[in-house]
Amino acid sequence: MPDPTWRERYRAEKQRHRELLEEISASAQRRAEALEEGVRELGTKSAVARDLGEDVSAVRRTIREYGSATLPPPDSPTTTE
Repeated sequence: MPDPTWRERYRAEKQRHRELLEEISASAQRRAEALEEGVRELGTKSAVARDLGEDVSAVRRTIREYGSATLPPPDSPTTTE
């Protein structure tokens, strides 16, 4: 079997890159959900940050960017479809 061409290797890596970005996004959303649960349990983002030994601004940013409040409803149309 011949080695793949550089074009085939490029396309394969581009696809893999897309898949990895989707995984990173999904992981960030799961992490934000965990932080939101921590806020419900402990009362504040500051308390969650202290408990985890994280910077409070990182906790706030993660929740703001990836938290459930920022996700569209499951059946809503998107502009990319």
